Amino acid sequence: MLAAALGLAFLLAPPRGTPLYWVAAFTFVLYFVYAAVILAFRRQLASRTARAATLAGDGAALVVVLLLGPSLPAAFLLFFVYFTLIAGLWRGWKAAAGLSVLVTVAYLGLALRASVTEPGASWRALLPAESWLVGAGLLAAGILVGAVAERQRGQLERAAEVERFAGLLSLDAGWPELARRWLEALCRRADARRALLAYRDPESDRVLLWVFRAGEADGAFEEQDRPPRDAHQFLLDEAPVGFLVNAWARGAGGWQWRPELSFAEKLFDLPERFVEEFSPRALLSAPLSTGGAPGRLFLLDKARGEFTPAELDDLMALLAGLQPGLANLLLIRSQVSRAVDLERDRIVRHLHDGVAQTLASLEMQLNVYRRLATDDPAKTAEELGGLQTVVKQEQEELRRFLRTLKPLRVPASELGRWMLAHCAQFQQETGIEVDFWADPVEETLPEGICREVFWILREALHNVHKHARAQHVMVRLRQDDSFLRLLVDDDGGGFSFSGTYSQRALEEQGLGPVSIGERTRALGGELTIDSSPGSGSTLRVEIPLA
Repeated sequence: MLAAALGLAFLLAPPRGTPLYWVAAFTFVLYFVYAAVILAFRRQLASRTARAATLAGDGAALVVVLLLGPSLPAAFLLFFVYFTLIAGLWRGWKAAAGLSVLVTVAYLGLALRASVTEPGASWRALLPAESWLVGAGLLAAGILVGAVAERQRGQLERAAEVERFAGLLSLDAGWPELARRWLEALCRRADARRALLAYRDPESDRVLLWVFRAGEADGAFEEQDRPPRDAHQFLLDEAPVGFLVNAWARGAGGWQWRPELSFAEKLFDLPERFVEEFSPRALLSAPLSTGGAPGRLFLLDKARGEFTPAELDDLMALLAGLQPGLANLLLIRSQVSRAVDLERDRIVRHLHDGVAQTLASLEMQLNVYRRLATDDPAKTAEELGGLQTVVKQEQEELRRFLRTLKPLRVPASELGRWMLAHCAQFQQETGIEVDFWADPVEETLPEGICREVFWILREALHNVHKHARAQHVMVRLRQDDSFLRLLVDDDGGGFSFSGTYSQRALEEQGLGPVSIGERTRALGGELTIDSSPGSGSTLRVEIPLA
């Protein structure tokens, strides 16, 4: 940009052949070569010495242009704006103001040297009025550009800081490790010994705490799950804004806070339980807005000195920049936790309705056979043979269930093949005839959707074998622009109800397969069951793709 400015000034230079013309031409060519070298090797010129040499070259160009200022005003003005901008970005508006004063004095000195005045004239008459106006304009423009540059530097630094902390929230590790390194970075940034993140889970309404202690070896991290009644202790509903507390010597404490307009006249105390549990000597606290679920961050016990209002403002600005990413992360964490709880419930329900019931029945039957063993040994042996068959069936059922718990990857390109293979295996093991049709699905279909659809098919066929007493099953998989559709139709006994029921109706009345409904709802889909007792049933699952 500066080389282009000199080129423009060169085109507007005095007529060819004059000494000033050759000075301007030489300056333009030399600086153009200098700027090209700097741009070409800017990555190799990252050291402090190289930066100082680069700045010295720009300064030399500024001096030359300053000397030529009366004849090259365009180049001079652009160089002046450039250097005040650099000074403001480097040292703030005060440095830009100092540079503006030096340049203005130099400009007025050169103008005074070139002027012709009468002896005894006043200082105002030493220079034309336009020179004084130019000097005042340079001074004001330099200070204004420096202030804008300093503000821009602050915004860039905050954006870089937000980006750095947002990088710590990337999903390249599990939540405990992610929360630990994020709180550790906050402790280092504020020179705090402990960090505490409190969050109210919107699903369970429980309070989740993550505590990091920087003073211990490698940093100690702890995750706690508190009941809803602890929300007041850690979320501080009565203090909806940021505040800081510094404790003085001899047990005397002083409160400092940054009140908002709605909180300016209201004084509050930390909950006694919070103080007893964490014993903070000083703390910095700011609220978190995470999509409607309240949260709060605490930085406890500054290692050196005291927390300041500037640090509080800085922390609140950082959390405001991290709000979208942090809200999404906590929402994902909540959904994952809910998915784990639902899967645990499904496992417990399956074991309770299957193995647990069979074992209870076995216990009662064995108790009967123990009493009959002495009276009728032959009858007892026959009954034990039937009991052994039941045990083998439950053993196979338990093995099948354990296989379903193994992690499974089902890419879109393999979904149809996986479903066909399972239908063939199901037919071989149960003797129930299965007709399977599948349209090709797009390879861009997310693997998570493919995996869940495969699990829904497995669960549906298992229910057919276990409850429907069917002889024939038809499975159909289709995809269009808006939905992925799965249909499972059997000729068994059907469900206990008659008619077509939506997922909402099934959930309200406690009907239908619970696990299939939960998986369908997790995908944002819709489950529909059409049942005719004694004539079979049809299960339809529609999953939106947009």
